[in-house]
Amino acid sequence: MQDKILKLKHLLQKTGLEDEPGSIIYSANSTLKEGKFYFLGTNPGGNNLNYSDTILNQLKFSGEKNEYIDGNWGNKKHQETIRSVFKELGINLETTFSTNTSFIRSPGEQKYKPRSPINEEAIKSAAKAKKQLKQDGRKTFWPIQEYFLSIVKPKIVIANGSMARDLFWNKIMKSEFSGGKVQRENMFEYSNSANKFCYFFKGDLKTDNLYIQNLTVISLPHLSFQDYSFHKKGVEWAKKKISSLM
Repeated sequence: MQDKILKLKHLLQKTGLEDEPGSIIYSANSTLKEGKFYFLGTNPGGNNLNYSDTILNQLKFSGEKNEYIDGNWGNKKHQETIRSVFKELGINLETTFSTNTSFIRSPGEQKYKPRSPINEEAIKSAAKAKKQLKQDGRKTFWPIQEYFLSIVKPKIVIANGSMARDLFWNKIMKSEFSGGKVQRENMFEYSNSANKFCYFFKGDLKTDNLYIQNLTVISLPHLSFQDYSFHKKGVEWAKKKISSLM
């Protein structure tokens, strides 16, 4: 594991953002190994930005902590919903590798404000903040995500929200091996009023450093939105999709 940590440290330092407040691995370090499932969220949350709790320090000292089980979150509903979702899906959350599209902590997408060198001017609008967050996931931190994926080699990605879903949709659709070959199913609608959907798509993910054939992505609306009872029908839909792939 130490070799992996050193490699991640090198990749993180290349971004110049290792001293930002945040977190890089949300599951225990021991989950960074080959596995069937891969759980991806948006970015670490939290209202109290502790600048001594840097991404690099988290990488060094997190050990076997699982944020969804052991983390002391203000929004415990989000944690509880995630645990309930995995229980219903029949997937062991403790052994599933988990991370985010960006590793920089923020109270929400609209308040995402990384410091230099990525963003020298303060991001003043919610739209710019979300654009920066998307850019960091697709470009800045992608080499690290790519490294994670090369180790885990997942069959199924479970995406927590649209930012995580769109990262993989973007990467799969850009793969030369996926042109015209992506299977996509839209969607399970939660309710007529909520405008929340589940998505399923499948294709080859190929980059200069990575090739995963027939990668399946199943996404749910962000699980911080409402409690588990709201998501239950969507989770049942996802469970059927996963069962059909096993």
